[in-house]
Amino acid sequence: MATLKDIQLRMNSIKNTMQITKAMKMVAASKMRKAEESITNSRPYSEKLKAIISNLSQGVDSSAHPLLMKREGGKAVALLISTDRGLCGGLNANLCKQLNRFVPDQSNNFEVVELITFGKKGTEFFKNRGGNIVESFRDLKDKEMAEALQKTVRGLIEKYINGEFNHLFLAYNRFNNVVSQTPIIKQVLPIEPPTTEDSDSEASTQFVFEPSSIGILNTILPQYVENQAFTALLDNNASEHAARMTAMDSATNNASDMLGKLQIQYNRARQAAITSELIEIISGAEAV
Repeated sequence: MATLKDIQLRMNSIKNTMQITKAMKMVAASKMRKAEESITNSRPYSEKLKAIISNLSQGVDSSAHPLLMKREGGKAVALLISTDRGLCGGLNANLCKQLNRFVPDQSNNFEVVELITFGKKGTEFFKNRGGNIVESFRDLKDKEMAEALQKTVRGLIEKYINGEFNHLFLAYNRFNNVVSQTPIIKQVLPIEPPTTEDSDSEASTQFVFEPSSIGILNTILPQYVENQAFTALLDNNASEHAARMTAMDSATNNASDMLGKLQIQYNRARQAAITSELIEIISGAEAV
């Protein structure tokens, strides 16, 4: 049976842990508000750009630009956006497990699937499982990570146009709200036409390009792909802070429950010790 000193030491340890988890929750909440504001402000532009691309993809032939042309087989590249730090619940694990199932499922469609990872957790997950990682970025500040992602995506666009690979996928966590984040794996290249529900009444409009269709497509299509990647990074940042805030809140509540149980155990042990001392005193008095 644990002594009073052992129980007291454990209670002190849990109290210290609670202080840490409370502080981490407050920090995560502060960062999440800024990250949520960033992704909320970026989505209207992203949705409008997507609508323009949707209209263009139906208004022109897929052979009008290499980024619209569909290719079969060959090599595929997957961009994985995870986090550098842990303590955010199952956020990274759920995304990596889904991508880990996705790669074998696509083995019949592609000769090989290469991974480019952004974030320490995703890199470690696939390194431990023998993933085909060709490039990784980790332990970078937010601005540096955004610059590295932009540079990487621009390089991939050039390689895709040159025919060095046939498909580009993006894996990240989409921020829904504070308690809900969804792992997403979507195709970025080739740019696909919208589904029926995404199309509007203007989708079938015939376009007249000025000065030229190729000039406009050369500008807007790479910008669309870069925007998809940047929005995914903002989504993942907001998801990270929201998941960490939720995880630290749960940890604080669990520590509080443990502390309450230990307090009861401590009171019982203390009462038992007092009772034992009283019995010894009474027995000694009766012996005299």
